[in-house]
Amino acid sequence: MSRCMLSPLRFYRTGSGLQHFLPSFARACLFASQAGGGGGGGGNSNNNGGKGFVRNTTILVQQGCDIQELPVVVRKIAEDEFAAFISNKIIDSQPPPLESAASAELNGAVESDDSNAGQDEIKKTIEECLTAQGVCLVVEALGEKEFTPDIAVRAVEKILKIENLLELKHLENREEFEKIISCIVYRGDNQTVLEVLDGLRNYMELTKTIDMLGNELVYRCSETKLQIEQCCEAIESLTQCRRYEMVEKFWSGLADQEKQIDDKNIHKVFAILPYLKVSRRAVLNVLERRIPSVWWQMSPSSTIDVLQSLETCKLSPFRITQTLARWLNTNIHAVSEDQLEAVLESFTNLGYSENQIERAIERYVKNKGVKIVSQSLIVTILKHCQAFRLRNSHILNGCSEFFIAHHQNLDPGYLRAIVCPFGYLDYQPVNSVKFWETLDMYLDLNFTKIHPMEIIDIMFSYVCLERYPLMFVNRIFNPYFLDVLHARTRPERLNRVRSLIKVFDTSLTLECADYDGPLLPRDHSAKTLFHDGRIKRVVNYITPELQKLAGGPDCMTKFTILQHLPVHELYLVDAIFHPCGMGNIFSLNTMKERNINIAVLVLLPEFFNSTGEHLIGSQAMRIRHLRRLGLRVVTLRFDTLYKLKVHPAALEKYLVERMKQALDALPAPKRTSGDGGGTTTTDPED
Repeated sequence: MSRCMLSPLRFYRTGSGLQHFLPSFARACLFASQAGGGGGGGGNSNNNGGKGFVRNTTILVQQGCDIQELPVVVRKIAEDEFAAFISNKIIDSQPPPLESAASAELNGAVESDDSNAGQDEIKKTIEECLTAQGVCLVVEALGEKEFTPDIAVRAVEKILKIENLLELKHLENREEFEKIISCIVYRGDNQTVLEVLDGLRNYMELTKTIDMLGNELVYRCSETKLQIEQCCEAIESLTQCRRYEMVEKFWSGLADQEKQIDDKNIHKVFAILPYLKVSRRAVLNVLERRIPSVWWQMSPSSTIDVLQSLETCKLSPFRITQTLARWLNTNIHAVSEDQLEAVLESFTNLGYSENQIERAIERYVKNKGVKIVSQSLIVTILKHCQAFRLRNSHILNGCSEFFIAHHQNLDPGYLRAIVCPFGYLDYQPVNSVKFWETLDMYLDLNFTKIHPMEIIDIMFSYVCLERYPLMFVNRIFNPYFLDVLHARTRPERLNRVRSLIKVFDTSLTLECADYDGPLLPRDHSAKTLFHDGRIKRVVNYITPELQKLAGGPDCMTKFTILQHLPVHELYLVDAIFHPCGMGNIFSLNTMKERNINIAVLVLLPEFFNSTGEHLIGSQAMRIRHLRRLGLRVVTLRFDTLYKLKVHPAALEKYLVERMKQALDALPAPKRTSGDGGGTTTTDPED
């Protein structure tokens, strides 16, 4: 009588392990393991018949609203095992533990010396063999008690050492070799099986042997006889041996031993996530439940390993990243510069940031300041601030102080990463005079050492912050520099670089009276510009209200670029209000007709910093340039428009209020004797 115990598995829903939800089934499995010789140390080679009943299947596992179909190991049970399952008892045919212990102690005391001497003699004999046939003859002559797993491991090592792959393939099917492997599989402990499997990574042709070892590890994992570290090691070895289906069956053993996951081994469980495909989410759920209990004990190296494993899998589970952010804020005083750099880089690559990370960086920069040694750490901090639009004055001022203090030893390759975040976030350092003087001096000395594309990005940051580097204009518009720029820039980036040069030229023309430009011809070529679909949809939706405010359909033009500006998506105006009957909007004389035409701009949430209070540098410059051309500028927040779509009265009221708060045109710039211009603070919307 045998029966596949599948029906109780429908109750397994939370992923905490079969034994937790099916205690009687676990007791029956415990009895079956003892009787069937599935353990790591007991039994003999004849016990493999019991393991032949192991089968594979899949079950549905529900965790909240998430339902997965996962592979599991199922073993058919016999009559006595079924009786144990029904009666919730363990039927043990083995002698009582006290008797077994006494017998083992007595036998060990009598035979230990002789056994050790005999084992050493056998190992020496195996080492003296010159062929695999000789090793097999030695093994075949051994009795069951003499042939231990240690002897079998030594025999396998010797055979792998002296035979080539072709001979090993033929030898694998011989009875003597099967006897050796069976001894390791059914009598060896966990570490022995793992070491042998790890040694077979370079012998992929021995498929039968690898399958036997892998199946044994899967079986032991399902019986929770592998420790957490051993499960992780088995998954890694089997992945290297290309046994991907076997790897997916380890999730149940990890779930059963959830409470054994601690601060010492949790990073090892995270490290196996890249090896899992089908069962990755199930293991990740186990880790999500466990990490809140162990995070405060985790070391910096473990935290870095966890983050890098998530980065490899391209996963950013909120509960885990939130917990690790809390860890960083709590342990910021205990991490080194290299460790902080690795943690921040992983958070940046995972696309995750929050207040705790920002506070941790702020505390670190405040505490260390110019005492920071690592240039790459400052670059990583600024990259994180730019990626998540963190306009934190303490962090940015600290980084500017570092640049001023350490600019003499700064790697030229880091200059763009240090300067551009200030322009992107539209932030002038507190020590701006010293900062820009240092930057001008450093750039002048190292101009030829910096990649031309990085030079253009730095120049763009200059003009975003209303600084006009006239001392570098001749170098940038030098034919040699432009040739080098085109030669060293990848083709897919050339259009972007050319556009930035045109924006740089336009910015100097509009805002710097000392600039003898424009130096580039006007671009009349037809181009396809990217325009965010969210802006197009919301503008089309509120078009009737905008036309009403403009004075009629003939008084408004949507999605256009003025003739004075280059064809760039930055200068694409969402709507322009102009007097009726003026004709083509592109022929407006914006220098004489000031404060007559109104530019309406819809600002997306990503056009602001993380708090939504300040515009990023390019958008602030966009508004400034339109005002320089004589237009009044009205800014509308996209999120506000989206919320008011279903409230026509409130939408109309909002548009009227924004029209009343329109920014007037700026006067023409005045000629100065210096290289830089003044700083203007623009707040488009309160």
